[in-house]
Amino acid sequence: MTTTAASDDSYRILMREGCRIVYGQMPLPEFLALVRQASDHEVLHAGTARMLDATAVIGLPSALARLRRRETPAAIERVRTGLGRAALRLDPDALRWLAAGEHGPACLALFLLLSGVRPRHYRGTPGRDLPRDAGAFRRCRLLIEQVPSLQQALAVLAERVHEAGVAEWAALAQSWDDICAHMDYEAPDWRYGAAGASGTTAVLACFRELEAA
Repeated sequence: MTTTAASDDSYRILMREGCRIVYGQMPLPEFLALVRQASDHEVLHAGTARMLDATAVIGLPSALARLRRRETPAAIERVRTGLGRAALRLDPDALRWLAAGEHGPACLALFLLLSGVRPRHYRGTPGRDLPRDAGAFRRCRLLIEQVPSLQQALAVLAERVHEAGVAEWAALAQSWDDICAHMDYEAPDWRYGAAGASGTTAVLACFRELEAA
């Protein structure tokens, strides 16, 4: 059930699955007041807001999970429509990841390199968006895990070591399995977070040095 909690000419707040969803341009004082009203257990979740094409979403983690499950089919259709003919080049797993996956500059850059399709909300340059820390690499791993069809493209990327703007990614792809093994050792539950994987972050720094060379 969807209810309208508040609205005016510039914004509206809807309630879905116990979450507050803001659409439109909410004045900062009112937005801060809304955040202060949230309980200590509620979170402001940017990924869910992106998924819903909303300005902000606030809710308990369990409520956010329910909302995401409910809204995923509609989000996939929005992605499909937004991509137009380019969507025909993607399989259902890729469309689902674009709609509801965990995103960041590095994994969006990797998706572009591997699929040839630029996500609508990615405005970066792949050569500048290598994963900078274990958290960013974690999202890249989730991409490859959730879109298995990209695994072959990752192997092809590893061969592009002499291509300007891609060589750093190619080197990373060549070392992919070793970095994953290192992260598995440091953070066995990496799918739920990469806290404590400082060694993985240190390994990734080597590729940043290559980028600057």
